[in-house]
Amino acid sequence: MVAESAGRVLVGVITGAHGVRGEVRIKSFTADPAAVGRYGPVGDETGQRSLDLHVLRVAKDMVIARVSGIADRTAAEALRGLRLFVDRSALPATQPEE
Repeated sequence: MVAESAGRVLVGVITGAHGVRGEVRIKSFTADPAAVGRYGPVGDETGQRSLDLHVLRVAKDMVIARVSGIADRTAAEALRGLRLFVDRSALPATQPEE
């Protein structure tokens, strides 16, 4: 699943909180799930909101990550459903068959 919005590529979606210290679960759409945090800050669809992700681990089919500025479960839960985009220029070049 790859969606683009004005030169931005969808790399994941926050599916909910994980634990009580503000960690989030992310469904990653990158080939390597942990790579969702390697392309620099991610943003929302509009590009107006920017988040710094720190990937902690991959658990089952979800990425567990910290988001800068999010310190508790309530704040993490408020991010549920947020689609995460990066600028196309931050991604590696694709091969002709990709």
